[in-house]
Amino acid sequence: MQPTYLPWCGYFNLASKVDTFVFLDDVQFERSSWQSRNYILTNGKKNLLSVPVKQAPLQTPICDIRLATDTTWKKKHLHSIQLSYPDIWREAQLREPLIAVLEKPYQTLADLNVALISLLFRWLNIGCKTLRASDLGCGGERSTHVIEICQAVQADTYYSPMGSRAYLEEDRFEFLSGFKLHYNQFIPSTYAQGKSLEFVSHLSVIDVIGHCGLETASAYVKEGTNDAVQN
Repeated sequence: MQPTYLPWCGYFNLASKVDTFVFLDDVQFERSSWQSRNYILTNGKKNLLSVPVKQAPLQTPICDIRLATDTTWKKKHLHSIQLSYPDIWREAQLREPLIAVLEKPYQTLADLNVALISLLFRWLNIGCKTLRASDLGCGGERSTHVIEICQAVQADTYYSPMGSRAYLEEDRFEFLSGFKLHYNQFIPSTYAQGKSLEFVSHLSVIDVIGHCGLETASAYVKEGTNDAVQN
């Protein structure tokens, strides 16, 4: 999975099922994508948190995207989280590590995202081994690239988000690779969201942590699923 900013619950659901999780940071960066932004819920309304990055050529991989020099966005994001989820802010064991990660002077977007996701893995008790694709040196494109990554980590099964199904089937992934292929689909269930009159889904996982607490959030991301398996 690409290292995205404060990902949604489905991201962590997939990670909870695997032995090795690879941050796909060697593919092209896409502006206005989840790679550099995500939604939280503030006063019952969606609030977009966006990370500013420096301009880069179109084909630049995520691992080479540098954060903007102006860091005022960090205090804004922390203030938004404090305002939106006071329960997180009251817990020093949550507040202090989150502040430490966000305020650390990372140079690249990937470093920031991987650090945040790794923190969230610990919070949610997800114990998979993590690697970065940019460290593996695998070639190829689309399915060929995924196959090389799977081979590099000696996998026998590949868990894929449903969004990749079209190109994996078009490329005949299973036939070419010999790996078992599981399509992972997370179906979010409702939970109380404070001032929101209607349930808002597909927010950052921070929302379920802030409204339900860590123990419930951990169970939520691991259990609310429906797997579609390609044999």
